Amino acid sequence: MNAASALFRAPEPLDPARHGALRIAPLRDFSIAARMHAVFVAATEIPEAALEYPIVFVQAGDLDADGRPAVSPVALLGLVAGENLFVEGTRWKAQYLPAFVRRYPFVSSSAGPMIDTAWSGLSPLEGEPLFDAQGKPTATLDEALAFLARFDGEARRTRGFCARLNQLELLQPMQADATLPDGQTLTVEGFRVIDEERLRALPDDAVLELHRSGMLMLAHLQRASLARMRQLVEMKARREQLRPTGEINGPTG
Repeated sequence: MNAASALFRAPEPLDPARHGALRIAPLRDFSIAARMHAVFVAATEIPEAALEYPIVFVQAGDLDADGRPAVSPVALLGLVAGENLFVEGTRWKAQYLPAFVRRYPFVSSSAGPMIDTAWSGLSPLEGEPLFDAQGKPTATLDEALAFLARFDGEARRTRGFCARLNQLELLQPMQADATLPDGQTLTVEGFRVIDEERLRALPDDAVLELHRSGMLMLAHLQRASLARMRQLVEMKARREQLRPTGEINGPTG
């Protein structure tokens, strides 16, 4: 399950004729993201996200300009598919909330902005209106769409960052193994991280380029973020201890 399908359940093209009576409430119930075990983060988010989440790279499902499998940076939120350890009830248990979630219930498509009509925060009664009486976007909707546009722009720039890492052959496959206090073993695989030895072996001109572009800092922050894997194991262990005896491991809905 990818992050978008785990979050957006019934997206529709935003249309004043169809959605003109809707109002939107602030996003405070994060149970909508309970099945997201990883979430895309833009390169500009890495400095903050790396303080709380392990940042890794996953295959994006297409090819970059050089014909290599494209990759995207994600923040790991859980150790098993379909389980977000940072969501507890309706709460998000971290200071930094990735922009992928903050833009909800809006998402871009080739047809333009879309809105997830399945979200309970949309109603004709509560919240701020999306459109005025003339069918024009309100200030609330304008602000949300401006944020969506900034997110899309940062996502495009992040593809360039990842393509450069690919060109320099700095990414290596990695898996993480964890043993919980009850003896249960978990393996997290299918991701890539920056190879520290290859990074050190780069020629000086490449290092200078990465430094001046800010990519070198991001590379080091990605490596440092892997220390947060231990936090995920501890969070998983606590959740397992609280799980009723006999319940199947992980979400089942």
